[in-house]
Amino acid sequence: MKLHHLGIDVVDLNKSTEYVQSTYQARFLFEITFGEETIRFFQLNEFMLELIYHPAKEQLSCHVAWQVDSIDRILNHISSEDEKKIEGPYQFENGLTSIFLEVDEELYVEWLEETPL
Repeated sequence: MKLHHLGIDVVDLNKSTEYVQSTYQARFLFEITFGEETIRFFQLNEFMLELIYHPAKEQLSCHVAWQVDSIDRILNHISSEDEKKIEGPYQFENGLTSIFLEVDEELYVEWLEETPL
Protein backbone atom coordinates (compact mmCIF):
# COMPACT_ATOMS: atom_id res chain seq x y z
CA MET A 1 0.00 0.00 0.00
CA LYS A 2 1.39 3.41 -0.94
CA LEU A 3 0.12 6.95 -0.70
CA HIS A 4 -1.56 7.95 -3.97
CA HIS A 5 -2.92 11.42 -3.15
CA LEU A 6 -4.61 13.70 -0.63
CA GLY A 7 -8.00 15.14 -1.53
CA ILE A 8 -9.37 18.40 -0.13
CA ASP A 9 -12.81 19.92 -0.64
CA VAL A 10 -12.64 23.59 -1.58
CA VAL A 11 -15.14 26.44 -1.69
CA ASP A 12 -13.61 28.21 -4.69
CA LEU A 13 -11.84 25.90 -7.14
CA ASN A 14 -10.20 28.65 -9.21
CA LYS A 15 -8.91 30.55 -6.18
CA SER A 16 -7.60 27.31 -4.64
CA THR A 17 -5.96 26.36 -7.95
CA GLU A 18 -4.22 29.72 -8.14
CA TYR A 19 -3.04 29.34 -4.53
CA VAL A 20 -1.49 25.85 -4.89
CA GLN A 21 0.13 26.79 -8.19
CA SER A 22 1.60 30.10 -7.01
CA THR A 23 2.52 29.07 -3.46
CA TYR A 24 3.72 25.51 -4.05
CA GLN A 25 4.52 25.57 -7.79
CA ALA A 26 2.06 22.70 -8.19
CA ARG A 27 1.83 21.39 -11.75
CA PHE A 28 -1.72 20.92 -13.07
CA LEU A 29 -2.23 17.32 -14.25
CA PHE A 30 -5.88 16.93 -15.25
CA GLU A 31 -9.49 17.74 -14.40
CA ILE A 32 -12.43 15.36 -14.24
CA THR A 33 -16.12 15.66 -13.49
CA PHE A 34 -17.61 13.05 -11.17
CA GLY A 35 -21.33 13.55 -10.62
CA GLU A 36 -21.67 17.19 -9.57
CA GLU A 37 -18.03 17.43 -8.48
CA THR A 38 -15.25 19.08 -10.42
CA ILE A 39 -11.91 17.56 -9.45
CA ARG A 40 -8.44 18.87 -10.30
CA PHE A 41 -5.22 16.93 -9.74
CA PHE A 42 -1.84 18.58 -9.19
CA GLN A 43 1.70 17.25 -8.84
CA LEU A 44 3.91 18.67 -6.08
CA ASN A 45 7.25 16.88 -6.51
CA GLU A 46 6.50 13.25 -5.51
CA PHE A 47 3.16 14.19 -3.99
CA MET A 48 -0.26 14.39 -5.71
CA LEU A 49 -2.98 16.76 -4.50
CA GLU A 50 -6.65 16.61 -5.45
CA LEU A 51 -8.88 19.70 -5.15
CA ILE A 52 -12.60 18.89 -5.13
CA TYR A 53 -15.41 21.37 -5.74
CA HIS A 54 -19.07 20.46 -5.20
CA PRO A 55 -21.52 23.38 -5.57
CA ALA A 56 -24.08 22.05 -3.06
CA LYS A 57 -21.76 20.61 -0.40
CA GLU A 58 -22.10 22.37 2.94
CA GLN A 59 -19.68 20.27 5.03
CA LEU A 60 -16.15 20.31 3.64
CA SER A 61 -14.06 17.18 4.06
CA CYS A 62 -10.74 15.65 3.08
CA HIS A 63 -9.43 12.20 2.31
CA VAL A 64 -6.25 10.24 2.03
CA ALA A 65 -6.03 7.84 -0.92
CA TRP A 66 -3.96 4.65 -0.79
CA GLN A 67 -3.03 2.67 -3.87
CA VAL A 68 -3.47 -1.07 -3.24
CA ASP A 69 -3.00 -4.26 -5.21
CA SER A 70 -6.52 -5.51 -4.46
CA ILE A 71 -9.66 -3.66 -3.37
CA ASP A 72 -11.27 -7.05 -2.74
CA ARG A 73 -8.61 -7.78 -0.14
CA ILE A 74 -9.41 -4.46 1.58
CA LEU A 75 -13.15 -5.23 1.51
CA ASN A 76 -12.52 -8.66 3.05
CA HIS A 77 -10.80 -7.02 6.03
CA ILE A 78 -13.34 -4.28 6.73
CA SER A 79 -15.52 -4.85 9.78
CA SER A 80 -19.26 -5.34 9.37
CA GLU A 81 -19.80 -2.00 11.16
CA ASP A 82 -17.53 -0.16 8.71
CA GLU A 83 -19.03 -2.01 5.75
CA LYS A 84 -22.12 0.22 6.06
CA LYS A 85 -19.89 3.27 5.57
CA ILE A 86 -18.34 2.10 2.27
CA GLU A 87 -19.06 3.98 -0.97
CA GLY A 88 -18.27 2.32 -4.28
CA PRO A 89 -16.60 0.63 -5.95
CA TYR A 90 -16.32 3.28 -8.64
CA GLN A 91 -14.74 2.55 -12.03
CA PHE A 92 -12.88 5.35 -13.82
CA GLU A 93 -11.92 5.70 -17.48
CA ASN A 94 -8.22 5.82 -16.57
CA GLY A 95 -8.31 2.23 -15.29
CA LEU A 96 -8.62 3.02 -11.59
CA THR A 97 -11.22 1.46 -9.31
CA SER A 98 -11.83 3.05 -5.92
CA ILE A 99 -13.82 2.67 -2.73
CA PHE A 100 -14.29 5.17 0.09
CA LEU A 101 -14.74 4.62 3.81
CA GLU A 102 -16.43 7.46 5.69
CA VAL A 103 -14.54 7.81 8.98
CA ASP A 104 -16.68 10.81 9.94
CA GLU A 105 -18.35 13.70 8.11
CA GLU A 106 -15.00 15.41 7.60
CA LEU A 107 -12.64 12.51 6.87
CA TYR A 108 -12.67 9.71 4.31
CA VAL A 109 -10.18 7.01 3.38
CA GLU A 110 -9.96 5.99 -0.28
CA TRP A 111 -8.36 2.85 -1.67
CA LEU A 112 -7.43 2.73 -5.37
CA GLU A 113 -6.65 -0.28 -7.50
CA GLU A 114 -5.10 0.15 -10.92
CA THR A 115 -6.61 -2.25 -13.42
CA PRO A 116 -5.32 -2.85 -16.94
CA LEU A 117 -7.27 -1.03 -19.66
